[in-house]
Amino acid sequence: MDQFLGSIPRGLPVGSGGWLNITEKFAKAKSYCARPFEISHEGTRKTEIPISGEWIGTYRNGSVPPERRQVDLICGDSTLLAGNKAYDGIFTDPPYFGNVQYAELMDFCYVWLRKLAGGEHPEFVGLTTRNPGELTGNINMGRDLAHFTEGISNTFSRAVARLKSGSPLAFTYHHNKLDAYVPLAVAILDSGLVCSASLPCPAEMGASIHINGTGSSVIDTVFVCRSTGRTPRKWIVDTPEGVATIIRAEMDALSLGGLNATQGDIRCIAHGHLTRLAIWNLRQSWDPKAPVSVRMDAIREWFSAFGGLEAVLNAMHSNFSQAPPRQDWMMTAMVQESPEIHDEISF
Repeated sequence: MDQFLGSIPRGLPVGSGGWLNITEKFAKAKSYCARPFEISHEGTRKTEIPISGEWIGTYRNGSVPPERRQVDLICGDSTLLAGNKAYDGIFTDPPYFGNVQYAELMDFCYVWLRKLAGGEHPEFVGLTTRNPGELTGNINMGRDLAHFTEGISNTFSRAVARLKSGSPLAFTYHHNKLDAYVPLAVAILDSGLVCSASLPCPAEMGASIHINGTGSSVIDTVFVCRSTGRTPRKWIVDTPEGVATIIRAEMDALSLGGLNATQGDIRCIAHGHLTRLAIWNLRQSWDPKAPVSVRMDAIREWFSAFGGLEAVLNAMHSNFSQAPPRQDWMMTAMVQESPEIHDEISF
């Protein structure tokens, strides 16, 4: 063992989750809270632009007199929150239905935390982190796609009831199967919203243990939804070839950040656009009171009539077939922003 350890440089941070890296990230985050900034790109040069007078947190350190803001952190059921048309925006990260069961993995930590915390804390009364109200897809617990659809629809509808007109509900999502996007489309339509944008965004490192060397995607789709607003006309296409054109442009933009989209990435980008277009085309005839199976079938039928994922990938031609089949990407730079003037459609 000593001989093996002797071959490793001592005192150096190893891995993205090493203790020294974690503390460094925490220090950078706290510094940003005190002095937030935006980023400006000039060619390959990146410049930080301070936001004068802005800060993040409950208290502003060093100010005289002390400045304070109200920050509420609530661990509970989001469908039970009070309020009426009070929110300027809702930003969330919904469960990914059938992917990694983080709640189940948490039980390995919970059993030790419970022993350390003792019985005086109500959060540790239960023997497990399982909660009958949690919104997950879990076939072993009888939580199929229809269960997930009803749950996410109820959550979105109640949240949107407190959202100011025209303000955004934005969330990230990705899944390898198109059918896992059906609950999202149903939930957005049930909430009376339109998806004004579906934006591909690098969200994970290809070197992650559960992604590296697989066909999984590192790309999330950021869905931006509003009750009223505008969307670029060029995004409202009616053929698989039109979707393929959008994806090619997005692949070019991602490449500026050093990301060479894999086949898995392209699939997830396509899933996002198909979902956005299904919502756009079904919004005027949508019946949120129809049985959940009928609403889900309406989304699936639209996907099928459009040609589904296969038609989009066929329209991509060599852009898909020659894309890397496996992940090995690590972020090397930020995607550059380019100003554009859009011909927009109001809704």
